Amino acid sequence: MRLRLCVLATALVLVVTACGGGSSKNSGGGGGGLGGPSTTAPAPDACKTAKLTSPEIGVTPKTITVTVIADVNNSIRPGLFKGSWDGMVAWGKYINSKGGLACRQVVVKQGDSKLSPTDASNAILAACGNSVAMVGTTALFLQDVTGMESCKDKTGKRTGIPDIADLQTEVAQQCSKISFATLPTGSSCPYSGTGPRTFHVGYTQYDYYFNKFGKDALHGVFVIPKDLPSTISASMPIFRAENKMGIKSDAEFGESGTSIQTDYTQVAQAMKSKKSTYGRNGLDYKGTVLMRKEAVNQGVDTVKVWDCSVQCYDKRLIGEGGAAMEGQYVWLNFLPFEDKGSNATLDGFLKYDKNPEGFGAQAFIAGEIFARAVEDTMKAHGDDPNSITRANLLTAIRAMHDFDANGMAAPGIDVGRKLGSTCLVGMQVQGGKFVRVDPVEPGKFDCDNNKKALEFSIDAAKEYHG
Repeated sequence: MRLRLCVLATALVLVVTACGGGSSKNSGGGGGGLGGPSTTAPAPDACKTAKLTSPEIGVTPKTITVTVIADVNNSIRPGLFKGSWDGMVAWGKYINSKGGLACRQVVVKQGDSKLSPTDASNAILAACGNSVAMVGTTALFLQDVTGMESCKDKTGKRTGIPDIADLQTEVAQQCSKISFATLPTGSSCPYSGTGPRTFHVGYTQYDYYFNKFGKDALHGVFVIPKDLPSTISASMPIFRAENKMGIKSDAEFGESGTSIQTDYTQVAQAMKSKKSTYGRNGLDYKGTVLMRKEAVNQGVDTVKVWDCSVQCYDKRLIGEGGAAMEGQYVWLNFLPFEDKGSNATLDGFLKYDKNPEGFGAQAFIAGEIFARAVEDTMKAHGDDPNSITRANLLTAIRAMHDFDANGMAAPGIDVGRKLGSTCLVGMQVQGGKFVRVDPVEPGKFDCDNNKKALEFSIDAAKEYHG
């Protein structure tokens, strides 16, 4: 059972990458948003004259400590989200190379949630006692946010510990007033966990396809992660959004994270018989590899668009899929690593993270949100480096409505309102490599002429017919 649960992460990544629904900005990167650059060094005068104190748990006169909680050591999928640990460690080194934050050096602690609700809760309790915030959280089973929300600050008040997450896998975390994400789901809160829910899905990648192949040219087969109600509910909103935008369903199949290639024979045969022009798999990169290899075996040759989101931005997609992966589209909400040299923040990530991957990039961006919150807090308190408390950080995060990690992330992320950007970068596998196709210029995003996201309400669980 727990083996199947691993697919939850990629199902959720699929949704939150496509379901942003926040503001769309222009395609250029570089700006730090309304609060200015997100990683500038603290004001030199303030650091020279201030007598540094310990205003909050995790803040001393010399250091400011955060914890990254992720599912890493486990027997089911060893090292699952080690990338989040690595990305946050890289962010800490990057920030300290620029002078630190609030006149202090950053310390990054690592908490292991081990694909376990109990270990997730224990990691939160540890962070509550030694860190000012949780940053880069990538824990699939953070089902109980009580410990996070009731965490006492240095004064004894139950302020809660700020959570800036890579992924918010559970409704309780998504709708918590102290939890925010680099990939906001764009889903309505409060939500009980059942019944209709409102979603926002951007048109960007689909308009690219429509402009390239024609509005009525795409119809195809969708593969839904069927292992849990959570994986189904995470996938169906994006698939139904595609239907509403004009990509018709020829067939829909439920597949497991444990499926093997022959399980995809029925999928490939349906594509062949329907002469499908579109295919999308909601599982991790492995599901896409198996689907496409079997399509080759079955002689499927009509597909114009093999579609995927950030979970397919993985070197293993090409390494394991080989020639079968040629033409695969992958859409990102951050600059691809191939853009090295076009953006200083991206270059900082790549300098300090020697094994960069998607979750690591998201964790680094979470660190940038935290840095921005620290800087905005200081600005709101007369450049006082002793103003860094959990309560003040939460105020700053809730007021952060235009964030882009100095151009590394898609512009216009509304962190405070939990709405993502509709701006994306389109990549395609060409000649065994990821190549930029939309827009082709490094450092840029496609914002679809600032087109508003599609808004609709469905009961995601009842939409599943796989």
